[in-house]
Amino acid sequence: MHNYSLSKIQVAVVGGSGYSGQELQRLLAKHPFVELKGLFNSQTVAGLNPADYQAVFLATPAEVSAELAPKILEYGVDVIDLSGAFRLATENVQESYQAWYGLNHPAVGWVKEAHYGLVPWAAPKIKDAILISNPGCYASAILMGLLPLLANDLVLPDSIVIDAKSGTTGAGKKAVESQLFSEVAGECMPYKVGTHQHLPEIKLYAERFGRLKIDPFLTTSLLPVRRGIIAGLYAKLQPGKQAGDVLQAFETSYANYPLVEVSAGVTRESVSLKKVVGTAKTHISFAVNGEKLYLFSCLDNLLKGAASQAVENFNLINQFPVTTGLEHLEAMI
Repeated sequence: MHNYSLSKIQVAVVGGSGYSGQELQRLLAKHPFVELKGLFNSQTVAGLNPADYQAVFLATPAEVSAELAPKILEYGVDVIDLSGAFRLATENVQESYQAWYGLNHPAVGWVKEAHYGLVPWAAPKIKDAILISNPGCYASAILMGLLPLLANDLVLPDSIVIDAKSGTTGAGKKAVESQLFSEVAGECMPYKVGTHQHLPEIKLYAERFGRLKIDPFLTTSLLPVRRGIIAGLYAKLQPGKQAGDVLQAFETSYANYPLVEVSAGVTRESVSLKKVVGTAKTHISFAVNGEKLYLFSCLDNLLKGAASQAVENFNLINQFPVTTGLEHLEAMI
């Protein structure tokens, strides 16, 4: 447990030139209890002295985070990692990372020690030094919509189909021909169909927090927009379950979490990237037709899918209200 009541918490960001890193800097610069003291990139990270900070945020590729995080943790400094380097706490960590990330993981032990930071489902435990593994953007959108259904045994697990679409910033800043404006404009391009690296993450934490094993169909597509995710979740309800049961499950699950908006009924107003992009919120709407459930989970891939969720985890570690430093965010309409 930390006590920084007399001074601001000194933090550093590594990887501040990427889209998520830039958003993270913007949020931390306005956080009332933070002094953003250090910014590092791949060329300057050798000059990072962890002893100068109470927390370090890593907005770096998985292979960089896997090497860097253990070195920072040795100093008793909190690490909040936005990459996938510590998410797959499976039975065989090394095998999972080789299969899904092409990574020979150098810190398997820390993967098993990391706290998966899907707020509010996985609030981190408070201790002297902690490693938070920030969830993936697709995983955040999908699990926020899926977990209340699984935890309340509302859907048939074998019936789940997920169709998720993201803006182009989800792929990062690296120049890739398939992400050029002329390639993306006017398209909706499926990619990594059934093979996206967030799929094992979704399955792992669906079982851990939802208490059910699932093996869903998953497609991911690229939208011709800068940011935002719309995840469509489709499933058959358990016999006897109705729309009222679904609404109650979501209202109960998120009763004490102000960053979710839930609506019964799928409308142009409830499924809108324009109304969620720029905010730290998740918008969830659903419709029931007979035994069939249609649910949509929308969020900003750079905020709840990355930077603002990292700030939520920072807040919880330091016992601040979860929305601290995020209240000023507004939709980019």
